[in-house]
This record gives sequence, C-alpha cells and structure tokens, in this order.
Amino acid sequence: MPLFSCSGCHERYREIVHLRGKNSDLEREIQRLREELATARREGHRQAAPFRRSGLKKRRKKSGRHKGHPAANRPTPPPERIDRVVEVPCPTCPECATELVERDTVIQYQTDLPPIVPIVTQFKIETGYCPCCRQRQQGRHPEQTSDAIGAAGNTFGPVILTMAAELKHRLGVPYRKICDFFDTYCDLGVSPAALVRAERRLTDLAKPTYDLLIDALRKSDVVHADETGWRINSVNAWLWVFSNQNVTIYAIRSGSGARGHGVPDEILGPDFDGFLVVDGFSCYNVLNYKKGQCNAHLLRRAKKERETATSTEKAHLDRLIKLIQDAIALAERRAAVSDANFLRQAHQMEDRLIEWLCQLPKNPSNDLERLANHVRNHAHEWLAFLFHPELPPTNNHAERMLRPAVITRKVGGCNKSLLGALVHSVLSSVMTTCKQRGHRFLDLARQLWQSREPQAIPIPTKL
Repeated sequence: MPLFSCSGCHERYREIVHLRGKNSDLEREIQRLREELATARREGHRQAAPFRRSGLKKRRKKSGRHKGHPAANRPTPPPERIDRVVEVPCPTCPECATELVERDTVIQYQTDLPPIVPIVTQFKIETGYCPCCRQRQQGRHPEQTSDAIGAAGNTFGPVILTMAAELKHRLGVPYRKICDFFDTYCDLGVSPAALVRAERRLTDLAKPTYDLLIDALRKSDVVHADETGWRINSVNAWLWVFSNQNVTIYAIRSGSGARGHGVPDEILGPDFDGFLVVDGFSCYNVLNYKKGQCNAHLLRRAKKERETATSTEKAHLDRLIKLIQDAIALAERRAAVSDANFLRQAHQMEDRLIEWLCQLPKNPSNDLERLANHVRNHAHEWLAFLFHPELPPTNNHAERMLRPAVITRKVGGCNKSLLGALVHSVLSSVMTTCKQRGHRFLDLARQLWQSREPQAIPIPTKL
C-alpha cells in the first residue's frame, strides 16, 4: 500500500523534508557565525591581535636551508684589511690558576665600526654683483647641498640627508627616531623639521627621474599592480604600486577617484602595450590592457569558500583548485617539456576550465555562483601565463613591493599633507628602483644634490 494516497501529499512531504534540511543547514551556519563573532571579539582584546597570524600551516619540511648546503661563514679578511692586532695571553687557568701546558695560538677576527664623528666643512663662498643681470651671484661647490647663507648657513651634508630620507621612505623609520639615532651614535643634533625641509628639496630634484621611471614602466612587457589603504591628514586615501623586476612606481591619490581605474590609466598611459597583472579588483575591468589574473587570489578564495560549502560544492571547488595547481606546476616545468607537448597540455588546461564552468552544480550557493561568474568574466586571463612565458601566474611581486608601504603605514601613520604624500611617492619609488637595479641611492642622491636645477638622471643597472 503506498505511503501517500495522492500526489499532493507526496509533494508536501518532499517540501517538508527539503525545508527541514535547509533549516538544519541554516542552524549550523548560525552557530558557525556565532563562534566567529565570539572569536573576533576575543581577538580585539588581545595585545598582539592586529599583527599575529592565525591558522598557521604545518611545515612540510624542516626550517632552514636544505641538508648539505654550502657553509655561510664570513670570509676571512685578507692581511691588508686587518687594521690592528691584539695579543690575548692566557698563561694560567682562569678557574684554578694552574699554569697551562700544550699552549697554542688561535685566530679570531672581529669587524666593527669606528666611532662615527661628523666632519664639519667650512665653505668660503665668493660672491659678487653682476652689472649685466643686476643680481648678486655666489659660487657653488659640488659637495654643497644648499645655497643658504647667513642665519641658515649651517646645513647638513648629502650623506646625513640621504641616510635620513632612505631610513624614512624606504625602511619606514619615523624622523623622530632617526634624530634619536643620530644623537645616540653620531653625537649629532638634528631636528625632524630640518629633515622634512631637506626631503622636499630632494623631491624637487628627483621628480624628473621619477617621471623617467614612469616612462620606462610604460614600455615594459609586464607590470604588476596593487593598492592599499592610506591616509592624508586623517582622510582616507589609497597608495598604488606599479612594478616589474626593474622599476617600481608608488602613487598616492585621494578623493572620489583614488581607487578607480583613472589611477592605473594615468600611470601607464593609453599606449601601454604590455600585460597588467592584477588581483581581480573590479576597477581594472574597464582598462583596455592585456591582463593576467592572480591565480593565488583565486586559490585562496576557493579554499575559503570550501569551508562552508556542501559536499557537492566542495567536490566542484576541489576540481578548480586542482586545475589551478596543475596549471602552475605545468608552467614551472616548461623548460623540461617540448614546445608542442607543452602547448597541447596548455590547451587541455583551457578545456578543463571551460568544463568546470559548464558543470556548475544545480542551485549553487550565492558564494559559489559569484565565484563562477568571476572566473567566467576573466576566463581568458587565468591561464594566460601558459601561453606567454614572460607572464607569471600570480601577482605576488606586487604584494611584496606593497609590504614596505604597509609597514610604513603602521609605524609612521601615513602623511599629514598632500605634499608629504608626493614626497613619499617620489622618493620611495626612486629608492626602491635603485635597490632593484643594484645601485646605491646615495650615489644617485649625490648627483641630485650637486645639481642646482631638477634634471632627469638615469639609474644604471648593476651587471
């Protein structure tokens, strides 16, 4: 005898079972959200909550270098580099005062800095009146950093000013701590205001070089882009980074379009013909550039959504995760595979991605549907690195170049004025590019300080 005498009762029973299952899923979701809320509230009261990492992965291998690696000992200094020799006798035992036998002599080297004593230079500047220009002129020595005379004639040299600027804008040390460092180790009294005025003069001199770096970036084959929050006088702003292996440009913008597509369009220009590697942020979608999406962001998003997905959706997300991992592994062994074989496998990866989009489970969750739409909207950009060897699969380079700015934001508190934001953009860009090219910023700064007028000085690349 059938359980239900009519089809309507059968349909109502199926609906009840479905609603009960959905109710159970919602109760589990509510419980999970309650636990996350309680955890978030507890984290706010912990001292290390804003900075500590949670959910650490188990190490796959022992930390440190691999077994059998070459020793990382300091090289033995040659005899001509030894400045002094100190005899250290040990005739008796320091514990029991017994005379030692089988005595020998061993060698130890110690490298240290001498006391840092500032060098004070007096410039005797000749001045005169020009009857033609009807102006008073004065001489300028290459070592001078300023034309100031009179009450402002006691200035700092290029090493002090450049060191302070690099500590501030590349390493993120506030000027008050830099002044304390100079006072402690160099017996040199410096005020933060003097360093602020000096960095503004250095920015004026370095601005043409900054523009030269932007022109070089526009001619690149691949550019990585990313952005992070910033503040200018307690007002929200955004710091952008555009970088490749040889050039890095930082740009700080405020206002309504600070996080819009106008910033990358301004920096890269309308004629940019390379690839722009991005993290999936929607503002890049309107740009008419060739783009490569960051697969690391896609993997993290898929793994996060897998935590709350159903069993069917988990299997579907696992296929996407496996696909991206296989594609990255294929790119890593490009050199070991023939061109024809590699191209065949790359097309197979594309077919797998299309198949994944076509096999979306019925009635997917909103999160999975949004993820699928995101993958579908950029379908030709996820695996572009397989067909263009110069294109990396992730945007990790931009993340690394953005990290110093995040540290500066946490320690120094961003900028107090638009001028300060411009100073940080120009100097940090030039300093970071010098570091990338193996060139000391101090050498470039010496040339900038020697020039009376701003000029574009190219940054060489160390071979």
